[in-house]
Amino acid sequence: MQKSHIVILIAGFLVAAGMVMSYYGASLVAAGVERNEGILNGTAPIQVTKELDPAISDTAVFVVQSEGFADASLVAKLFDPSNQIISTKKIEQKSIEEKFVIPAKGTYRLELENEKQTEVHAIIGLTHMPDKMIISLNYLGQMFILSGFVGVVVSGIFALKSRKKAQLR
Repeated sequence: MQKSHIVILIAGFLVAAGMVMSYYGASLVAAGVERNEGILNGTAPIQVTKELDPAISDTAVFVVQSEGFADASLVAKLFDPSNQIISTKKIEQKSIEEKFVIPAKGTYRLELENEKQTEVHAIIGLTHMPDKMIISLNYLGQMFILSGFVGVVVSGIFALKSRKKAQLR
C-alpha cells in the first residue's frame, strides 16, 4: 500500500473521530441549558428559569443571542431565588455569554427586555458552567478534525511526489 493511501485512511479516521467527539461534547453542553426564544417588541420581556446549585458548579452562565439588536435597546437582568437583581447587562452585540457566581441554591431567572418598540428576535439561555472536561472534549474533537484535514493535504503531497517519480522513470 502506498504512503498516500495510509495517510488518507488515518486522516479519514481522525476526521470521523473528531466529528463524533465534537458532537458528543456539544450535546453534553447543550443538555443542561434552559432556553427560551421569542420576539421582543417593548411590551413584554422573555424569560427563562433554572434551578441552580453551587454544589454542582459554583459558576453559572447566561447567554443572549439576538437578531436586529442594533435597532433595539436590550437589557438582560438576572434574578436570584429571593427575586433580587444580581446582574444587569446591556446587550450591545449579537451574542453574549456572561458568567456569574451562584451564591445559593434555588431558582434563578433571566429576563430580557426591549426598551424600544422595535421587534427583535432573541434566544436566551441559563445553565451551570459546563465542566472543563466536557469543554476539552469539544476542543479535542475540533483538533482531530483539523489534524485529519492536514493529513488529507499531506497525502495529496505524497501522491503528487510519487506520481512525479513514476513519470521520471
